[in-house]
Amino acid sequence: MSFTVQVDDAIRVTAQPLTQEAFLPYGSVIANPRPDVHPSAFSSRSASLPANAVSANQGHAIQYRNVSRVRNLYAQSPSGSADAVMSMFVCSARDLAPLNSAQDMFTVRLLERHPFTTQTFSPVASTARRYLVVVAPSLAPGEADHHLPVPAGDDVPGRGPPDVRALKAFVATDAQAVTYGAGTWHAPMVALGPPGTTLDFVVSQFMSGVALEDCQLVHFETRGREAPRLEVAVPRARLERL
Repeated sequence: MSFTVQVDDAIRVTAQPLTQEAFLPYGSVIANPRPDVHPSAFSSRSASLPANAVSANQGHAIQYRNVSRVRNLYAQSPSGSADAVMSMFVCSARDLAPLNSAQDMFTVRLLERHPFTTQTFSPVASTARRYLVVVAPSLAPGEADHHLPVPAGDDVPGRGPPDVRALKAFVATDAQAVTYGAGTWHAPMVALGPPGTTLDFVVSQFMSGVALEDCQLVHFETRGREAPRLEVAVPRARLERL
């Protein structure tokens, strides 16, 4: 199910490095918090590890517990239930338009949300190394989206369309998985890399099979322009450092 939002003002944000702290309002980032600590050194380094770290696999692993919150809110949906689903997304690297000597540009043409479920993207080994995460909070409900089913509660983003003036963008690496919170507006996955490369993801979520419940889309338009004036600047130097 989709609807269209007019974006006539020029809106441009600059992508920042993806961190747990910056992404917290929209979901969670899953990554090894201490890649410098080998599992064999757990006993001597445990005091410096996060509180959720435990030794596992007879000392051959470190387990970091509860690294991401998974939610199934389909009990509040019209269908009333959903199944846990895992899928594979093979994402080709997107073409970015040159913006200036230091930045390239990605045009945001649509955002989506999954109102009753979290959605986790976990990169697996492939030929691209980076991806762009674009998110936005929700506005108050309006006429365009008042009929869309959403869960109730103070801890979900709400019914309304995305607030494009509060758009955020992050550059992630293939060492980071990301979980979008239930109802969080986000761009479809944007892989970054040379032409012909891909970044592959295992995607975990709940689905009822009812399109209106599983995925809601908003497309952006700008009067008199082929592309909307909703843009993300991606610093080249930041990509080179990752």
